[in-house]
Amino acid sequence: MPMNKIIDIREKTHLSGSEVKKLNFINDSKTLVFRKYYRSGLRSHIFEVLWAKDVLKETQGEIIDGIRMFPRARPIKMFRILRNRFKSKEAVFQEIKKYNTLLKFLGPDLIALSEEFMADYTGGENRIIPGESRIVLCGLQEYVEGQILDPWRLFGDNYLMDLFQSMPNKVSHQQTVVKKAKKNIATFVKRIRQMITRTGYIPDLAGIGNLILTCSGDLKLVDINNIVKIRLTDTILLDDKGYPSCDVSIEVLSILEKDILQMDIPFKDDPLYCLFLSPERKKRVKAIEKEFYGNL
Repeated sequence: MPMNKIIDIREKTHLSGSEVKKLNFINDSKTLVFRKYYRSGLRSHIFEVLWAKDVLKETQGEIIDGIRMFPRARPIKMFRILRNRFKSKEAVFQEIKKYNTLLKFLGPDLIALSEEFMADYTGGENRIIPGESRIVLCGLQEYVEGQILDPWRLFGDNYLMDLFQSMPNKVSHQQTVVKKAKKNIATFVKRIRQMITRTGYIPDLAGIGNLILTCSGDLKLVDINNIVKIRLTDTILLDDKGYPSCDVSIEVLSILEKDILQMDIPFKDDPLYCLFLSPERKKRVKAIEKEFYGNL
């Protein structure tokens, strides 16, 4: 999407709308609406980019076959504003390198593609981002529609089939789609392994909603702004928010391999799993997680 078409930020607590809050680097227009996304995370403010005409249909309805319907507006893109305070353009470039690393190893078929850009932001007390003038990193990210692949809630051998059956859009040829999904998950695991081997980094796989399965069986990683260093030591590394995302992401990787792909992984022969998934270390990680969530 061309940048001259990014128009205004509308932060709404209800579909009917509320106070409009603007950013100094956004041009006014009436073509698009940016609505605060309900899953904004610890690292980013997230907004749905919507056609204004679709929001109008959603709030006022449209007559279809004599019945007034209220179809939910579907995002064109997802607009992210990172919460990080960058002191220089060089620091922003380092952050963008993380995204480029993901793109290099996973490819456009396994991540939600994003157009990353910098902006010089001047905030006020009533702005979305209060504070002084500073550099912010933003992204116009591909919107991925589908169901969350939640590694912490894998119920039964037919988990993937049940997931596709629960999608709002009816999935046809479900056995074929499940087979395709497993193939894509296997490719994802393989490329994550390659990234770990060649760079020593792993993306954040732990957050609920970070992995999305589409109705066609595609798998997408949508959290592209948290890549953490792996160190083969007894020290449990924490990310910039104080979360043990390295350890937990490696556990998710093992769940994808063992529980979804049904791979026979001899943990004692795998240096990654042997260290990070030892009972003693997992106990320590759980304690850190409990403290982390208790402080939110």
